[in-house]
This record gives sequence, structure tokens and C-alpha cells, in this order.
Amino acid sequence: AHYLPFNTGCNVISILDVSYLKFPELFTKKDLLKLKYWGKYSVGRAQKIITISESSKNDIIKAYRVKPEKVAVVYPGIKKIEASKTLNMEELKSKFGISNKYILFVGTLQPRKNISRLIHAFSKLETDKELVIVGRKGWQFDEILQAPEKYNVKDRVVFIHDAGDADLPSLYKNAEFFILPSLYEGFGLPVLEAMSYGAPVITSNVSSLPEAGGDAALYVDPEDASDIAIKMQKLLNNEDLRKDLIKKGHE
Repeated sequence: AHYLPFNTGCNVISILDVSYLKFPELFTKKDLLKLKYWGKYSVGRAQKIITISESSKNDIIKAYRVKPEKVAVVYPGIKKIEASKTLNMEELKSKFGISNKYILFVGTLQPRKNISRLIHAFSKLETDKELVIVGRKGWQFDEILQAPEKYNVKDRVVFIHDAGDADLPSLYKNAEFFILPSLYEGFGLPVLEAMSYGAPVITSNVSSLPEAGGDAALYVDPEDASDIAIKMQKLLNNEDLRKDLIKKGHE
């Protein structure tokens, strides 16, 4: 949920982001109506607004014309999962059908995550590696599920909809790298999750993602499939760069 009103006398609300205002076409009409109504109503009543990045703070100030001192940033933290056992490639193949070294995406299947364009970019690579997409079905996901066939990579894209939290460490640790090419994120927590498990990261150069990734990620224009492909190929081909990003990610 984007809005978490606190039932206290001080009227504090938490707004994670305003993606529904920036990309209304990426939401269902029903959800968009609710988000717009709740947002305007809550901001109007709140004495204080908590959000999760400076980027989101600036967007809230601009969208709702509130005073900067009314909005506070509280960064989220990751809960590192310690799995009882890290699965190797053979075990991942048995459990999830992953048959080769792979590039990893983790996130809900929805338009804002830009997965269709990621698959398009992946189809441009000179590699036999797979693209593993981990996440539950959200909304408007039909185009995403059809993209591998559209771009002739159906045999090299693996969708995993039922991975549990305990599976994520193994999926991150065995990945060649993690990529999150979102069009917009309130913070981008998977970027830090991936870094914590030693996966190099590629992510978008928009919204809060440079704030989350700092100098420990490789950045792409999320609306340019060719740029995404070029950066992916670069990271696949450059072992030293992968090691450098892993080191910076841990730091």
C-alpha cells in the first residue's frame, strides 16, 4: 500500500512514492482513482509526511505543493535472509528449471518495472545465458509474459512466480548480475538486497535509484532498450567491473 495512515492525534502519513501521478497509464483505473483520492485527502490533513527517499520527497513537494519542512525522509532497511543452505546451479535447475548461468530480475510483474523492455534488451545480447525473472503477477502483466516469444528468446527466459524469501539468497548469489530497469521507484530496495548478497547491479538512472545505488551500480536509460543491452553486455564481458561493483556494493 502506498498510504499507511497512523491513527494518532498528530495526523502523520507515510507516502512511499507518487508513481501513480507520474505514470498513471501504468495503473488500473480502479487503483489510480483510489491512490489519487487517498493521496490528496491524506496530504491535506497531515501535519507530517514520511517518505523513503529524497527523490520521493522532492516529487511529493512538487506534486502536492507542500512545504519542504512538512516532509521527512526515513530510509528503509533490508532484512538480510540467512538461508539454511545456498543452492548451487544443479539444485536451482532442479527446483526452478534454470539450466544455465543467468541474469536476475526480482520484482512484481507490472508495467512500471519495465520488464518487457528488459526482455527486448536481453534479446540483443551476444550470450547463451538465461534471464531469470522472479516475482508474483501484479497487474497488466500479459505483455510481459508474451515478450519472450515476441523477441525470440522464449527458450532463455525463466519466470519464477513462487519463490519464497528463503530462495532469494541463492538466486542472488548465483546470478551473473542483478538488473532493475524500473521507470520509477520510491527507493529501490532490491538494489541493496542484491548488493548484500554479492551480486553486481545494473539499474535505472531515474527517480530514487541513483540515490539507492550510489557509485556501486551501473546505470541505464530505462526507456532505451539499446542502452540497457549495451550495459548488460559490458558487465557480462568485464570480470574486473563485476568485482569492483561487488566490492562497492558491500561497502
